[in-house]
Amino acid sequence: MIFGDRARSGCFQSFAGFTLVELLVSISIVAVLVSLLAPAVQSAREAARLLQCKNNLKQLAIACHGHHDVHNTFPTGGWGWYWTGDADRGFGKDQPGGWIYNTLPYFEQYTLYDTTTDGDPEKLTRNQRIAASQIIQTPLSIINCPSRRANALYPMTANAGRGNGFFNSVTPRYAGRSDYAVNSGHAYCEWPISALGRGPRSYEHARVWTANSYWGIDQAPFDHKIRDRQVMNGISYERSDVSIRQVTAGLSNTYLVGEKYISDEDYETGLDEGDNETWCTGFNNDNYRKTGRVSGGKIVECTPIPDSSNDVADSWGRFGSAHAGIWNVAFCDGSVRDMTYDIDWRVHRDLGDRRAN
Repeated sequence: MIFGDRARSGCFQSFAGFTLVELLVSISIVAVLVSLLAPAVQSAREAARLLQCKNNLKQLAIACHGHHDVHNTFPTGGWGWYWTGDADRGFGKDQPGGWIYNTLPYFEQYTLYDTTTDGDPEKLTRNQRIAASQIIQTPLSIINCPSRRANALYPMTANAGRGNGFFNSVTPRYAGRSDYAVNSGHAYCEWPISALGRGPRSYEHARVWTANSYWGIDQAPFDHKIRDRQVMNGISYERSDVSIRQVTAGLSNTYLVGEKYISDEDYETGLDEGDNETWCTGFNNDNYRKTGRVSGGKIVECTPIPDSSNDVADSWGRFGSAHAGIWNVAFCDGSVRDMTYDIDWRVHRDLGDRRAN
């Protein structure tokens, strides 16, 4: 039969599968392709994270300007590292909370800002202290750089507040933190004398400090230590009330808010000296950074550094980032730029000075 003849002649043949060698070669090819694609995927992810970081800074800059539109000043810097925000005490020099706390209503976090209020600026109840701790334990995505760490709570095992307790809050074991810091100028991002840096012990004590000019910003010795330099020449610092008209160097030539340096070994430990408090404290290096440092009565270099840096003088006071080769900063005109780490230290210093040079 014709059918049988075709069958016998091999017209209908079966095909064998891959041999083991062919399978291994195919797997190797796929592995090579994956290895080639992995850097591109990582690069795309980092580009997205970098864009998000810049967007965060843009929103923070807009919030600072929103604050200025209402109060005619950039956000004040609060009191010290033992103090957090109190909604009853307004947005000026009597507000103990720092710059981020003061901008909460201007990036749609008014409910969080208002958590501590009882309508009496001179009274501090236990309920207010508990509410303040709830604010401390609230991580905010707008102050988190996704290239660095997750937007989560981190331990306060090393911070000064843990041992002594915040003055106007129950002190929690974990806190939200910020990856961004405001420009406090080119000398100090917290007071070097602990008694000044922590601030007054109570609201009543604060009135005594004000009446007797005990605040760090009032102390003449700070001015005398730095020849021919005004000590606080940034945008936000202890009890600051800086307005746009005081930024005589130009809004486009003055830092507003930038990424801060944190050792990449301590992103989650709370052991970095500039990252051991929380995002809503007053004037201290967790949320304020400087563009120069004092040495021998002079301002010397304090350039930004990458998070991989170690054993750098005053690292806790420097700007920096987790990004490769750059760090991001918002200027006072609201623009956001990426800056290199090899910027001349004098240029960096002067970009932190709001005054015309």
